[in-house]
Amino acid sequence: MSHQIRRTDDLLGLEAGLEALHATSEFEGPIESVDEHDSYDHLALIYESQAEQFATVIPYLERGLERGERCVYIADENDTEAILSALRDADVDADAALESGALTMHTAQDSYLRNGAFDPDEMIAFLEDAIEEAAEQYEGLRIAGEMTWVFGDDPPIEELVEYEGNLNELLPDANGIALCQYNRERFPAEILRDIIKTHPHLIYDDTVCQNFYYTPPAEFFGPDQPEREIDRMMGTLLDRTEARVELQRRHQHLQRQNEITADPDASFDEKLQEMFELGCERFDLELGAMARVDADRDWFEIEYTSDDHEYLEPGVELPLSETYCMGAAGIEAGECVSDPEVEGYDDAVVYEEFGLQAYLGTYLEIDGGDDRTFFFVSSDGRDEGFTAEERTFNQLMGQWVKYQLEQNRREYHERTLYEIAADPDASFDEKLQEMFELGCERLDLELGGLARIDLASDSFEIEAVSDENDYFELGAETTLSETYCRLTLDERRTAAVTDPERAGVEGIPSYEEFGLETYLGTRIELENGADRTFFFVSSGSRDRPFSDAERTFHHLMSQWIEYELEQQQRERALEESNERLEQFAYAASHDLQEPLRMVTSYLQLLESRYGDAFDEDGEEFLEFAVDGADRMREMIDALLEYSRVETQGDPFEPMDLDAVLDDVLEDLQLCIRESDAEVTAGGLPRVKGDASQVRQIFQNLLDNAITYAGDEPPRVHVDAKRRGQEWIVSVRDEGIGIDPDDRDRVFTVFDRLHSREEYEGTGIGLALCQRIIDRHGGEIWVESEPGEGSTFSFTLPAVENAAESPR
Repeated sequence: MSHQIRRTDDLLGLEAGLEALHATSEFEGPIESVDEHDSYDHLALIYESQAEQFATVIPYLERGLERGERCVYIADENDTEAILSALRDADVDADAALESGALTMHTAQDSYLRNGAFDPDEMIAFLEDAIEEAAEQYEGLRIAGEMTWVFGDDPPIEELVEYEGNLNELLPDANGIALCQYNRERFPAEILRDIIKTHPHLIYDDTVCQNFYYTPPAEFFGPDQPEREIDRMMGTLLDRTEARVELQRRHQHLQRQNEITADPDASFDEKLQEMFELGCERFDLELGAMARVDADRDWFEIEYTSDDHEYLEPGVELPLSETYCMGAAGIEAGECVSDPEVEGYDDAVVYEEFGLQAYLGTYLEIDGGDDRTFFFVSSDGRDEGFTAEERTFNQLMGQWVKYQLEQNRREYHERTLYEIAADPDASFDEKLQEMFELGCERLDLELGGLARIDLASDSFEIEAVSDENDYFELGAETTLSETYCRLTLDERRTAAVTDPERAGVEGIPSYEEFGLETYLGTRIELENGADRTFFFVSSGSRDRPFSDAERTFHHLMSQWIEYELEQQQRERALEESNERLEQFAYAASHDLQEPLRMVTSYLQLLESRYGDAFDEDGEEFLEFAVDGADRMREMIDALLEYSRVETQGDPFEPMDLDAVLDDVLEDLQLCIRESDAEVTAGGLPRVKGDASQVRQIFQNLLDNAITYAGDEPPRVHVDAKRRGQEWIVSVRDEGIGIDPDDRDRVFTVFDRLHSREEYEGTGIGLALCQRIIDRHGGEIWVESEPGEGSTFSFTLPAVENAAESPR
């Protein structure tokens, strides 16, 4: 029952009955006026079970008590305790209502039959007294009466119909509403048929229905009743047939609209043209159009039309007040025109000069852009005004246009935001200025800014602005508590102001001195640096709050700035780390080289002076010592070279990898010849980087490919392929290969996979390659299986506008 209570809640009220029935969105069925009758405060409930009866009656009473009305219940089929129990189950304080007099319970014997028999006039007098008494203390009177008492003394149906007819006359002039309840299981069909005819509206199956079969009492009892009933029945059949045809027509147009808007292959312009055609057909008008409008500037500019027109074409501008669209824009009442002279448009340009006779339009308030009117016009007059259904259909089309315009605008700004953020050639400051311009356009605000803030010292310092003025300039400082940015310090981090006085900031300098009316800002928290606020402000007022889409766009910009600032911190920390590493490596090299030279010198002195005194073991030990000192020197030199990759590299410039490889092969010519190696290469591209360091990568990879070739002569191939904005360069060999578990180890400093007796080397060559590739913003990896060779691949940035394929 609770579900039905929600559906019927607020269906009925003491306002004009028709308005009360229209007032709720839960109502099912088209409530319309009934010809020759003005009462909509008298209804009949046809029910088939107590549950169905209570589903309407209980919320009907509950709503009346909530509204401060007196409720009168006349029980017969149910005893009064059953009614009160149902009210209590619905959380209605029935006992308090009884005690206060807001709820009174009666039986048929002390109301309808209070004088021992039913008398229509006496019952009407009873209700008149009840309404008059209720008016002294309550908002009105709400009556619910069970009608099963009719079967007691069997009053003639004429008396019951007379009473119902008199009730139709009483209620429109009194602040009362009545609900008569008829049990379909108890009343004979012929009586229910007559009851239905005497009530202008019925409640059946939880739906309030307009009664097409209502017959005023004068007709019901008149001599022409059969003839009038035939006329009414035929009229009803005709009305229903016409309504069905109209419903089918509406359905076809709605279906066509859905097909147009859902077409994934059509552009916005194509869909808009199809919408114009559909609207012209639906409203029987000549031309569909859309215009940009601004009521404050009295501005109107045609943006799209469905067809060529003598006066209306894209680009045409007019004062909005000279068009019918001023009605849709709210300058004057109305959104449709069917008789310009009667409706006050007789001196408008669109009527006087353009000759437009009919108009149907809807106003589109666009988030973050120019507002629009979406409309249809015709030079032919219209005999009848536009129906509510036609206006609704026009509004539905307008809603789609509004959504699409806002979606297109969001996509454009988001795409532009991505393009700015992804520009590899622009600096942070350049990107930030473009962000400011984009944000000012998207949010329709005057100025964007970025400021350092410190809550502890209450400081605020401008770090960047889109346009300097007397109040916002680089380095300008003030106290944080005197700015709107203080509002971003709570947990939400984002704050918006469109009404300074309402926001409680009217006393601070940002408003009093600077005259800022509008603000949208976000606090950016950094792990190892001063926090910032990223904001947009304007001295102009804003008549609506910032939308979710606008806040989301501002948040996206803030996230990029937060990432960039943190990246700058990381880069600075990395630079400092590299400098410390280089200083350490240099110091280590310098400090360790001297004792190594001393050790080597003394070993050589021992060998020259006492060499003859050493036995075979002694000579071997001396050789080990000298070799260890030499290897230590090589490792120190390699470590120094590794540490200087970041700080001692050359600037990145375009280079031909073919030329770099040729230089490396020239240096390795002797090694290649002695090992009978074969090195081939495909056409290599132009890339951007440090040529000397890239040369070192090739030298290390080729040297390794020759060194680890195994028993067969080395066979090495160098190739490249494009991947987006970078090239993947590969060096493939047919050597001994690498175990999959060791693929990551090969890039670790001084981590060797083979003993020095098997292969010489310091174990830092591939780690050096990885550090060089890291500096170039790329990656390096190896694909290999033992005995099946290895392919080392690394990426380098492509040269912009270079050929797509290697030369």
